[in-house]
Amino acid sequence: MKALYVNLSNSRILATKVASRVSRQALFGPQAPLQFEERTSPPLPGPRHVRVRNRLAGICGSDIHFVQADGDPRIAPAALPGARRIYLGHEVAGEVTEVGDSVQSVRVGDRVTLNRWPGSCLGEGKEELCEHCAAGNYSLCCGAMQQDPLGIGGGHSEEQVVHECRLLALPNDVTDEQAVLLEPAACGLRAALRRTPGPGDKALVIGCGTMGLMTVQALRAVQPDCEITALAQFDYQASMARRLGATNIIMLGSDAYGEVARITGGTVCRGSFGNKVVLGGFDAVYDCVGNARTLSDALRWSRSGGTVVLVGVHLAPMRLDLTPVWYCEVDLVGTYAHGAEDWQGERIPTFELVIRLLREGKLDFEGFITHRFPLSQYKEAFLAAMDQKRTHAIKVVFDYKGGS
Repeated sequence: MKALYVNLSNSRILATKVASRVSRQALFGPQAPLQFEERTSPPLPGPRHVRVRNRLAGICGSDIHFVQADGDPRIAPAALPGARRIYLGHEVAGEVTEVGDSVQSVRVGDRVTLNRWPGSCLGEGKEELCEHCAAGNYSLCCGAMQQDPLGIGGGHSEEQVVHECRLLALPNDVTDEQAVLLEPAACGLRAALRRTPGPGDKALVIGCGTMGLMTVQALRAVQPDCEITALAQFDYQASMARRLGATNIIMLGSDAYGEVARITGGTVCRGSFGNKVVLGGFDAVYDCVGNARTLSDALRWSRSGGTVVLVGVHLAPMRLDLTPVWYCEVDLVGTYAHGAEDWQGERIPTFELVIRLLREGKLDFEGFITHRFPLSQYKEAFLAAMDQKRTHAIKVVFDYKGGS
């Protein structure tokens, strides 16, 4: 079995942070966190475990964070218990090849995807659930930062062994290409439902990578009567955002404050030392980048009483001006992954709602997969995902079916 994993030792992280400033090739060196291994396929470790042969697996922004050694040990999640060796890849389309004696939810030959966190009550099949898992929100489980101690491999492996409760059997009308995008679509949908705009509201999505684009179309799906603006870095992202429902585009590098004021009818106020803010901005802002600059702008582009939803993540402490939360009563809300949603009077798992909206034509995954690589070309795959200006990448996938 061939697989990619990360070794999160402090020495590897520090060495890679330093060396990668000189050359990106250091991200794939012998002392880097990312490692490639070949090992014998393990037997099933328990009666409820399942062996899955991967067919497609996406590279997520979180995978890139691991590869680039982006984490800072001072952030809150770094204080939580968790594995130091992590198999990468959670955006998956695969096929069941072996099941344990007590497995009931899937059968050999079923196509499946991963839809629950390892370490969570629901992901481990525990009988007694914490309050979050009882509500369907496995991503908020107090144990969700811990890896499945018996799970081996991930999406960036030829195969993986996981507990059956982490798997969702795919319906026949969902293709492998759609299945590998269900997870990022679920994240975008949860963000849109975390604070759903009202009819006529003006919403801004910052960032037009996979997550931003999924959030754009999720907003259009859940509130067709809102006006969506997207902030994009590249022209190809702007074109995709327009196709998925964005009415307005703000390009990175333009006079963004002026554009925000023009679109929302607000006013740009300018103070000393380049200080500026928009009075009367967007009703809701979805920051799908999540660094200090984008979050600072998001708070200053929200109207009084508006909402900023933090979708993206920067894995280091940030220095921010939070005064808009105080003097403009802007709500700063977080959203993490997926779980269960309240939708039209029904409590429904996020993945199931994504599939429903996909069937109804309210979500569209066409054009998201831009690059395919075999696992053996993992260096080229990660570099393609990182260098979007050169490659015009949206979603890069590992293709175990022989595609190129």
